[in-house]
Formats: sequence, structure tokens, C-alpha cells
Amino acid sequence: LKRSLTAARPFSALVFAMSDFTIRTRKFKTNPLLGRKQFVLDIIHPSLGNVSKADLQTKLAQMYKVHDKQCIQLFNFKTAFGGGRSTGFGLIYDN
Repeated sequence: LKRSLTAARPFSALVFAMSDFTIRTRKFKTNPLLGRKQFVLDIIHPSLGNVSKADLQTKLAQMYKVHDKQCIQLFNFKTAFGGGRSTGFGLIYDN
């Protein structure tokens, strides 16, 4: 049993090294009166201490096909105790 666990560790380290962080959105709402999309972000970053908002903006711009990164506002981020996970809020404005 111990041999199989030690054999799996180098592979998982390679997977995390290739992708620094993962973004998941939840509570996604489209608000047409204010012209925006609003959501809660869950970021998983096991190999990093924290992720910069600029990196999150570029990845969200690719995910939601936003042409201007200035239309994405991120705020209220909190890192979970022990690191590796962060949550925050995001807004994507139409213009």
C-alpha cells in the first residue's frame, strides 16, 4: 500500500506544476438591469501561496470571452486556513 502512494505522488506533483491554479464559479447570476454577470469564485492553488487578481482576470477573460479586462472586477478574497483555497466575488460588466 505504501509503495502505491509514493508512486502516485510524483505524478500528482507534475499535474499541479502544469496548471498553477483552477477557477470554479458558483452562484452565477446575470443582472440585466446593471448590465453585468455576478458570481462567487473558488480558486484552488495548492502550489501557490495566493493568486494575483491580474492572473485571475486574464483567465476569466478567456473563460467568458471578455475582450477588455477592465470590465472584470474582483474583490473580497479570503484564503482558507492552511492555504490552497481562496474564495471571492467577481463581476463582469457588459461594457
